[in-house]
Amino acid sequence: MIKTDKAAQKKRPGKNKERHAEDYELVISHYKNLITKNENVTDAYTNMGFIYLEKEDFEEALKCFLKILEIAPHTAGAFNNTGYVYEKMDRPDMARQYYEKALSVDTGNLEAVINIGHLYELQGNYHDAVKQYKKAVDMDPDNETPRFCLAVLYDTHDMFDEAIQQYEEITRKNPGHIKSLYNMGRINFQWGNYAAAEALFKKVLKLDPENASVCNSLGLIREFSKEYPEALDFYRKSLLINPFHEETNFNLAALQYALFRVSPENAKLDEIIRRLNFVISLNPFHPKAEKLLDKIQEERKSRTSS
Repeated sequence: MIKTDKAAQKKRPGKNKERHAEDYELVISHYKNLITKNENVTDAYTNMGFIYLEKEDFEEALKCFLKILEIAPHTAGAFNNTGYVYEKMDRPDMARQYYEKALSVDTGNLEAVINIGHLYELQGNYHDAVKQYKKAVDMDPDNETPRFCLAVLYDTHDMFDEAIQQYEEITRKNPGHIKSLYNMGRINFQWGNYAAAEALFKKVLKLDPENASVCNSLGLIREFSKEYPEALDFYRKSLLINPFHEETNFNLAALQYALFRVSPENAKLDEIIRRLNFVISLNPFHPKAEKLLDKIQEERKSRTSS
């Protein structure tokens, strides 16, 4: 199985897991000092809000963005950021209120339109999400973000023809849009168009040589084409990039076991078992790994007792 790359290119605060607690406090202290001196106050509150979001301290983030709205009540960005905090706090009604307030001060605010579409999507309201993303696309046809959101929405609801149409429009304007290329490759793989899928995945690999997921996908194509040595090579390349890639670890173990059944001397059963246990340690709810592990252990027990 190849998973959809869903990450839309929204202007939302990212996470820096490498940042240590003392780093956070040092930066926050710097911004508080600026506020005390009345220097770049709104920027300081904005940056502090993003830092608190990184820390998942949503209450403090909310205070920062609401403070900006006290200082500058007609700031669409602050309304959007406040809405986003409420979204993270699982308060969608409040989130929507603030996204709509962003539109009330700036009717052309694309981010707010996308954010409302995202809320509809989270709430399972497919039709209104489609309408909202289409509205955003119409507002700015050359902007990749709303079109990608629309494409992924179609994609996740198995509307593959519609999704492909949007991905192709994105890559027509931006041939290096990795996520669209990858998702088109995945759809073609699902359709059984292995040559088209491989061509798209190779484009991704050329743009992003350290992409473990695309190496895994190329391994799947080789495996489905019964080119097993090449499949093993791609799986191993994927794991060199990311040893913790769950699906690659499973795919490698499953292929090694299939080959073991044909030629036991070419694979070590203990290594396969260890890899499957590793997959389950990464994801305790991996039914395929559990099923295969049970099968191997049952067969080993039968051989021992016979």
